[in-house]
Amino acid sequence: MKVNKFMFRNYDIRGVVPDDLTPEVVEALGKAYGTFLHKRKIRQAVIGRDCRLSGEEFQEAYMKGVMSAGIDIIDIGMVMTQMMYYGQYRFQTNGGTMITASHNPFNFNGFKMGVSFSLTTGPEEVQEIKSYVDNDDYYEADEPGKKIAKEDIKEDYFHDVLKRVRLKKKFKVVVDTRHGTCGIYAPELLERAGCEVICVNKEVDGNFPEGTPDPTDEKFMEILGKKVVEEKADLGVAFDGDGDRIGTVDEKGHILWNDVLVAIFAKEILERFPKSKIIHNTLCSQVVTEVVKENGGTPIMWLTGHAFIKKKIAEENAAFGGELSGHFFFNDNAYGHDDGTYAILRVLEYLSEKDISLTELHESFPKYFSSPEVKIGCPDDKKIEVIKDLSKKFKKDFPKAKITDDSVIPGDDGTRADFEDGMMIFRYSQNGPYITVKFEAKDEKTYEERRKYVSKMLHSYPEMIWKDQLCVNLHVVE
Repeated sequence: MKVNKFMFRNYDIRGVVPDDLTPEVVEALGKAYGTFLHKRKIRQAVIGRDCRLSGEEFQEAYMKGVMSAGIDIIDIGMVMTQMMYYGQYRFQTNGGTMITASHNPFNFNGFKMGVSFSLTTGPEEVQEIKSYVDNDDYYEADEPGKKIAKEDIKEDYFHDVLKRVRLKKKFKVVVDTRHGTCGIYAPELLERAGCEVICVNKEVDGNFPEGTPDPTDEKFMEILGKKVVEEKADLGVAFDGDGDRIGTVDEKGHILWNDVLVAIFAKEILERFPKSKIIHNTLCSQVVTEVVKENGGTPIMWLTGHAFIKKKIAEENAAFGGELSGHFFFNDNAYGHDDGTYAILRVLEYLSEKDISLTELHESFPKYFSSPEVKIGCPDDKKIEVIKDLSKKFKKDFPKAKITDDSVIPGDDGTRADFEDGMMIFRYSQNGPYITVKFEAKDEKTYEERRKYVSKMLHSYPEMIWKDQLCVNLHVVE
């Protein structure tokens, strides 16, 4: 079958509906994943979906394809991604797929495909699945698999999460799910943990009428911050479309970008497990490495992407890993996969143990003037070359900077420069046709100089698409 090759990304599949993804294409993807499982003697898979408008139809088509390879299916319906991972443990199967496009706009959909407990496909596995589709090369069982059950795993998942955290005080929390799947689950879970919850945009609507649920979007987070101040809440939390990522604001309405949360989690874990390894991605602020070192840990910078970070955590036997995007992976008292609801409960638990506010905790860390993650549209067939060319200029302009690129981290998708007073990074996205940028400095003057440099560099490439639904936080560099 001929399909858009750019749907097959480094660790999942994502495309536009119906330009790239139709029920026929989705069934073929199911056949390919079923073939993938059959070759590994995996005979069962958990399948869930988020609230996207195409989700229900696509889940049926995908399950039909998977079952054609003799794989039995456990349908868990509309869930958060972390519930699909949990379902693998609940039903003891390596197989699992979450049908979601995470933080992409409403007209996208995609597939996160399991290869083992909590682990999803990497580049080689994705290309293997692509080859089955390209060549119509599927395993077809004499007897198709069965849909064993349609299971509601909410209560089991809630019980599993709540047995891992204990809050010593009652928090008032504003929760904005921006009409994503989490509206069904996150507010109730926080209430059961003992929180007073004020909900915003709780009603699930796959059209995302208030905009894409992306907690890296500064405008989204600013709205949340105003609500927190208005309600005199202790903090606010925003979720992405499928629940594995979060963003937070403190009681004063100030945004804490997620690299600060990486530092918070690292500090908490290192207090209990000194000398632990902490994995973080290349987009994270220098505050992460500083906090990890100050608390006796070993910071390890690695590739951006939840699949890469999870794999690195396993390789290094690290206690924790996190990304600027809001994926957090706890390997101390959880399964090591990204779970936004568990992550915010861990924040609250730490604050209750220390009896401090989120502002007080944040103010104890080194201070940086730090940009949000900026996303600029760039076609899939051009973004890699743009970054390669940009990186050459970047290195030339900052010869004294410490450079991290694919010569340091094999397979890295960008170039990062570390200075004595901050960092700057340009990279292409694994999730869609866009480029991401972040920069920081210790003082406002240097921050502004770096902002102007980034803006000038980006505007020098005609390939950049400045008006695109995938763009986020462009006001920073326009």
